Amino acid sequence: MKRKETQSIGNILDEILQTQGLNIGLDSARVRQAWQETMGEAVVRYTEQISLEKDTLYVRLSSSILRNELFMCRSQIMQKLNDKIGRQVIRTIIFK
Repeated sequence: MKRKETQSIGNILDEILQTQGLNIGLDSARVRQAWQETMGEAVVRYTEQISLEKDTLYVRLSSSILRNELFMCRSQIMQKLNDKIGRQVIRTIIFK
């Protein structure tokens, strides 16, 4: 009997959740956690709401100055968040 390539239990669970369409809520929770860990306390303090719809992250901020700053760096932020999550969940970020 030939052995198949071994996979971690986390990868197997991710595959099951994705095929069953159950990963949406999990991805949303992962994005919120990654936002807090990646962006730091100063940005999180001005963050009012985070929501993930399909592959678009919507972030509502209470500071227009911060919104403009983050808008200029959105591709780097998107890359950091996706790296933290471990796969490409976010393709677009919209700051409100």
